[in-house]
Amino acid sequence: MTGQNTAVFGIFKTSSEAEKAVSRLTSAGFSNSDVSLQESNIDGLEEAGILLGVHCSNSLEIDRANIILEQNGAEGIFSTDEETFSTHGV
Repeated sequence: MTGQNTAVFGIFKTSSEAEKAVSRLTSAGFSNSDVSLQESNIDGLEEAGILLGVHCSNSLEIDRANIILEQNGAEGIFSTDEETFSTHGV
């Protein structure tokens, strides 16, 4: 992954954790348009979760997003090249 146009994702169990992460991300320089939230089921289980996605344009942003998501309680953090991942509906 080159780091350009990469999306970093984390799953949060509560909306308060996700909102705190959004606040930290915007404080760290990510714009509101770079951050998206979606409530969803985790792996088809009945337990709901909050999926937080962060658009990153370079490897430094990817590292920063990963650290912030981890520090704020995200589970299952992963990233993907945005060209191979459709963000429609996110």
